[in-house]
Amino acid sequence: MARPAEHSELPYAPVPVSVRATNLRLGSWFQSRPLAVKLIASGGVLVGLIYFTWRLLFTGIGVEPQLFWPLFLAELFGFFTFLMLVYEAWETPATPRPPQLDLSTDILITTYNEEIDIVEPTIVGALRVRGRTKIWLCDDGRRPEMLELASRYGIEYQVREDNRHAKAGNVNAVLPKLKNDLVLVLDADHVPSPDLLEAMSGYFAVDKIALVQSAHSFRNHNSVMHEETGRHEQSLFFDVLLPGRNRKGSVFWCGSAALIRRSALVEVGGVATKTSTEDFETSLLLQMRGYKTQYHNEHLIQGLAPDNLAAYVVQRARWAQGTLSAFRPGYALPLNRKLSIKQRISYVGAFLYYVTPLQRVVYSTFLVLVGIFGLVPVSQASPEYLALWASYVILTFTAVAALERGSTQPFEGIRNTFLSMEAFLRALPTLFTKKTPGFKVTPKNEVDLGGWEALSYIRLPLFVIGLNVVVLGSRALDYALIALTGQGFLPPLPWPAAIAMSLFATLEVGVIVALAIRIYKRKQLRKLWRFPLRLNARLNGVLVSVLDLHQAGAAILTRRELLRDSNSLELEIELTNLDGEQVVARGVLEPRNTRSLSSSQDAVRVGGQITWSDQTSRRAVLECCYVAEPYRARNRFWQRRSPRVAVLLDATLNGHKAEAFDLSFGGIGLRLTGEVSVATAATYPIQLQYKDSQISGRLTVRDARAIGDGVTRVGGEVEWDSTAWLNEILPVALTPRSKQSGSHLLAVR
Repeated sequence: MARPAEHSELPYAPVPVSVRATNLRLGSWFQSRPLAVKLIASGGVLVGLIYFTWRLLFTGIGVEPQLFWPLFLAELFGFFTFLMLVYEAWETPATPRPPQLDLSTDILITTYNEEIDIVEPTIVGALRVRGRTKIWLCDDGRRPEMLELASRYGIEYQVREDNRHAKAGNVNAVLPKLKNDLVLVLDADHVPSPDLLEAMSGYFAVDKIALVQSAHSFRNHNSVMHEETGRHEQSLFFDVLLPGRNRKGSVFWCGSAALIRRSALVEVGGVATKTSTEDFETSLLLQMRGYKTQYHNEHLIQGLAPDNLAAYVVQRARWAQGTLSAFRPGYALPLNRKLSIKQRISYVGAFLYYVTPLQRVVYSTFLVLVGIFGLVPVSQASPEYLALWASYVILTFTAVAALERGSTQPFEGIRNTFLSMEAFLRALPTLFTKKTPGFKVTPKNEVDLGGWEALSYIRLPLFVIGLNVVVLGSRALDYALIALTGQGFLPPLPWPAAIAMSLFATLEVGVIVALAIRIYKRKQLRKLWRFPLRLNARLNGVLVSVLDLHQAGAAILTRRELLRDSNSLELEIELTNLDGEQVVARGVLEPRNTRSLSSSQDAVRVGGQITWSDQTSRRAVLECCYVAEPYRARNRFWQRRSPRVAVLLDATLNGHKAEAFDLSFGGIGLRLTGEVSVATAATYPIQLQYKDSQISGRLTVRDARAIGDGVTRVGGEVEWDSTAWLNEILPVALTPRSKQSGSHLLAVR
């Protein structure tokens, strides 16, 4: 194997964070305790109902309506968003792979201004998707280099005369040319997994299934929206909310990584064009026609998250404008009566998300009214009020952590609201206009220099900090003067109101200051994400180790003496392709930077740019980094969680007859009779006879020992060419995992 065993965790396995422990221990604790989640969530709902009933009946007596109602409604808004979380995240049911269907698929790669370094890996990944496929590069940029790229890889190239309706128009332009059963639309940066069709095609056995969406994973773990490796701002949506929405029938197309029934898409007139979120709008049209949409909770693509805050704001502004314009009066597709009550309730949650900044505006306004002017918006600013409010806040806070199951850290929702506050507020006018918002492509492969320029994108939150500091400082000075002279300069304020105001203001200051520091200090100077790999290589003929790699550069661990008096070094990297075959990529490394890794100053990490000797080497690197290694890493994750069952199946290992006696998704136990030479850590071809089918794969031997009577017992890890058949053999994998696992098994490969 090209990668040493001790680095088997690299690269990151793209899997749902809701099924593996994250750095958020409290949330992760709830992943395997659904009853605890429901009990705490129910308690939060009950206490919330008591609190708001009491607020409505007793805390508004004698208070000016213009003071009472805005704050009450802002608080009630927060409770509604909590209820929506309970509604959608109450359960996250498993989504096992249904038996694969042999359906033909058109794979559309949509591009406008993305660079070759972004588009080419997606093409390489699409070519490795197993099944009957036809690949189209749909180029709205009409660029000669994209035509040459399509020609080089032997795929279809599609252009149109104009860019009307942006991505929606791009897909609609090629739609009349498509003849296959299904359509897979990929964003230019979304590299698919080879087993995508195996995982998702089976859903279309149900005639009314029009669309199956899968999760979005992101390979650049240093993006502005990543919290830790694999956990990012959208983890809650893809790993918790969308699985829950399967129960509501309110899954919608997320623009990429979804399989669509071509005939259904044609029936609704193609991709919708009245908003800038064509995916959401098209999903609603399909559902109004009686079609069903499904979510499959596997991470089967890896794309690029926004590198910096500028790109993040562009993306969030487009989402907000498109979603809000779908709710505009006279259109309001998400509230259409052709949708079910459950669907409409679920879509109201999307609306609430994009108007949340209005709640923060109300809170900031009342902070000033209470802290500076002493205007208390409740008639009972008493210890009882403070105790009930605190109970409600603490219990709902715990319930949110339980429902989010380790996907989101405490106060992250508040932080994200401030992060996108200005973009969402600017999008609000689209609720009241018939004009379709413009479509701005999210910039990709960018650097992030942090500093004051980055902070300019959170001007409103910084203003809120200033406001809070003025209020807290003024009230503190007032109390100090009262203690020293007996006379303050601000109107008196009941102590429970002062405590609540101070806690709220301090929390906001803490969240925004932490956000500002993080944004200011961010430094990301490399445009292309380098995959963390451990590969053997030779540099000028000397054995070295590759630490990370992409198609334009690498980091090498070597000795300093090898770099002396050389501006370019011959490089040969040993790679393992998707089929398990060893290949060598050759090129020339131009060192750009070196860093010592030991006190002796002898071992160094050298990073630099690589010029590959030929297209074959470049393509081998692309396949290894973007396709093969993430695929193997994901499989290893599920291997450790897959049940092992007893079987008795005829098999052959490297041409020798064998008998399989136990099986899991990623492992197998065999008995071989006769004189057989099997080496540990070696990889051999394996065939398994199942019903009338011959299943092929590759077995990496982990254990081989004689057990007597000329029989050798062999066990190891196996990668199957096709895996849907495992659903029939491993029924245990279709149910939530036992208490021993601490999670749910969402899919069987």
